[in-house]
Amino acid sequence: EKLIVLLVSDHDPAGMAIAESFGRSLRDDFGVETVHPVKVALTAEQVLEFNLPPGGKATDKNSSNRKEFIARYGNDVYELEALPPEDLQARLTKAIEAVIDRKLLNAEIDQEKADAAKLGAYREHVLAALREGGDSTDF
Repeated sequence: EKLIVLLVSDHDPAGMAIAESFGRSLRDDFGVETVHPVKVALTAEQVLEFNLPPGGKATDKNSSNRKEFIARYGNDVYELEALPPEDLQARLTKAIEAVIDRKLLNAEIDQEKADAAKLGAYREHVLAALREGGDSTDF
């Protein structure tokens, strides 16, 4: 029905570009019409919340949105790795839980189990027929 893409990237001009262009790229390059990109980390709010140290300055001259980034957030950039791993994991878990359809996921898991059991039965039937040299078409 829709594709939700959870993104993590540095808080810098390139990271901002990834978050903004990834959904557009999936739509334009792969024909995925209902893409909903969500940047889970690293956000400006998280930089403030965790009082993260700057990882440098926004000096990437090749970044087309460098000026926009600086106007919006200032000249400092922050590395995703500066966020404590347990906090990143907690944020990703929360984001996944917020978008996952548990009922649909459980139905898919049940169907996979049923398919695996059916394929296992077919496999056993074919292997038995091959061992016996018999006809394997009567299943």
